[in-house]
Amino acid sequence: MTPTLKRSLSSAERSISPPALRRKVAQTTDSIPTANTWSSTAGRRQLRIFSWNVNGVGPFLQRQLSFDSSSVSPLRAFLKRHQWPQLVCLQEVKISSKDTATQRQLEAAANDQSSTDEPYYTIWFSLPRDQYNATGFGGKVHGVASLIRNDFTSMLGLTRRPDWDLEGRVLIHECEIRLVIINGYWVNGTENPYRDPDTGKVSGTRHDHKLRFHQHMLEEVLRLQGEGRHVVLVGDMNIARARIDGHPNLRTSPVQHVKNRADFNSKFFTDEKGMRGIDVFRDVHGDTRKYTYHPRGRKWGESGDRVDLIIVDRALNNDLGAVTGTDICDSPQERGHSDHVPLWISIDLSKLGSQTHVCTLGRKCL
Repeated sequence: MTPTLKRSLSSAERSISPPALRRKVAQTTDSIPTANTWSSTAGRRQLRIFSWNVNGVGPFLQRQLSFDSSSVSPLRAFLKRHQWPQLVCLQEVKISSKDTATQRQLEAAANDQSSTDEPYYTIWFSLPRDQYNATGFGGKVHGVASLIRNDFTSMLGLTRRPDWDLEGRVLIHECEIRLVIINGYWVNGTENPYRDPDTGKVSGTRHDHKLRFHQHMLEEVLRLQGEGRHVVLVGDMNIARARIDGHPNLRTSPVQHVKNRADFNSKFFTDEKGMRGIDVFRDVHGDTRKYTYHPRGRKWGESGDRVDLIIVDRALNNDLGAVTGTDICDSPQERGHSDHVPLWISIDLSKLGSQTHVCTLGRKCL
């Protein structure tokens, strides 16, 4: 009898919208045919992470005709087309925290028409719970979700959302091999008012909230690094880092956008007391011009910004050489129904060694 996968739970995890479907029994890696490319030994060493701001999940819940004339969901087709990545981080899912039906439907779409020789995915959500700042469109704003392939779940110890994030923007995945992946939909700075989440009184602007978000995220990263763990930040960070990352122009007005950019670059790249991270796309592809945001309603190529990033710590990239590839899926086809395109990174897990991490809750991560 095939055992079910174990998952460690904490009070932080229980506050996250749980996987909504009753699980099918997952295969162990020993029972997966080695001829299947997604589950080969080499494939298990290479962790592949995708990130995509999907601008709403509605189109994923529909069905489309596949190459073999069967009807599959667009989400399942995406997973198959990209050879079943272990982790897919979605941003701006636009699901209300009360809408459990759509949460179930999204997980069903991820596993639509799955067969015994193809993987299953579980989904974790972090959805808005701020009664003053995330109430638009019936609470269907912001929100992130992570799809985790069934044979990768055993490597995860904790999936949590930090207490400082009330808008449903962050999911933190802590692995047993001292690797932490943070799926984030970072705040977009605007002049719109930000309200104190306790009192509802106006407390500055969304620009101010963006800078606070930067600080909270940096503190999270530095704490994890201080525990000897390697951090990978993925998601829509709502910052184009430099002139090369904006077409035809880099946004410089109003001036607060320039200040936000400088703060971001300092905290996560240049400040000696910051993350000192590596922008892996630039590290691998140099001055190649590719963009992740392509506004709809304009001809493809007329306008674009690279605002979705993957940032890794220097030890993971420079010392261990664990990053084996990355790119942006820069095409109208890959943009699909969204106004952003996906991007990805591959990491050689064998470079991280076999040392496990002991959770701060006092037990070994599973």
